[in-house]
Amino acid sequence: MPLTRRRLLLLPLLVCLPLALAGCGDNKTGTNPATPSGGAPASSGFKAALLTTGPVTDGGWNQSAYAGLQKIEQDLGAQGDKQESLKPDQFAGAFRDFASRGYNIIFAHGDEFGPDAAKAAKQFPKTVFITTGGEEKAGPNVAPILFATEEGTYLQGMEAALVSKSGKGGFVGGQELPPVKRAAEAFAAGARAINPKFQFTPIYLNSWTDTSAAKAATDSLLGSGADVIAHNCDAAAAGMFQAADGKPGVYTFGVNADENGKAGNVLSSALLDIPKAFDEIAKSVKDGSFKGQPLALGLKSGDVRLVDNPKLASVIPAAGRARVQQAEQQIAAGTLKVTGS
Repeated sequence: MPLTRRRLLLLPLLVCLPLALAGCGDNKTGTNPATPSGGAPASSGFKAALLTTGPVTDGGWNQSAYAGLQKIEQDLGAQGDKQESLKPDQFAGAFRDFASRGYNIIFAHGDEFGPDAAKAAKQFPKTVFITTGGEEKAGPNVAPILFATEEGTYLQGMEAALVSKSGKGGFVGGQELPPVKRAAEAFAAGARAINPKFQFTPIYLNSWTDTSAAKAATDSLLGSGADVIAHNCDAAAAGMFQAADGKPGVYTFGVNADENGKAGNVLSSALLDIPKAFDEIAKSVKDGSFKGQPLALGLKSGDVRLVDNPKLASVIPAAGRARVQQAEQQIAAGTLKVTGS
């Protein structure tokens, strides 16, 4: 074959090669802007964002929120994005970032986002801002989801008092925010419904990720005689589970997600169906039916559930379990109001 002809045949290949390599590079790094975090191509033009104060790999609170974002991507064909492990001084900037880029809805996962969400809602009236918890007033484009976590932790407190030998329990919290404090106080109230003399000690870490601090707090509670320990401290809870696991006669409790497998002594989990709530709100924003009002979710709606660990089912006596089930039915029916200790 003549040299000139060979050069002509090679030319298209040389031109295509850089394009092919560029395409491989995009797939490898996952930078394709048309592919949302759940992996499904966005096609609807609807955009949803998530802000969290911890990693979305915590196996609980933040990971459940991320599962909600992924559900929105799948169900609505939405483009999703997130910013995780944010500090308070980053909240306002994160809201501005997504809202200025035309995101239809921003989920800010935590009570502490409330004030900045309210301010951002006034600046960006075309974006809907949803906080998970919060004491701020709702508006046309801003509202809180109010999960009644305390209804689940009240039942856990009853279980705790039924299995405790010392009559002492503890709680490890990330921050002393209103919903976290309510959940802790409800745990104590549930325990005292069984044992009026039950002693309860809460410890707040001022961190959602410090596993060492959670471990130290748990060691302190164990040292004081507590043999039942609950938490609401997100990723830091790994330290609590580690410190309490394997201790004879000690039981722990999960929250927000099904954490029954995180240690061998997790008696139950107070589960919140966060993905369901996120998905339903996003659908209402997309179809124009969204109303700026607080959304209260609890045992009655099935968005809060007590999930007992089947491996430890025999630990609670049958008569005691019947009392817990009766209380669960009464809370769902509205005849038993859960209050703090």
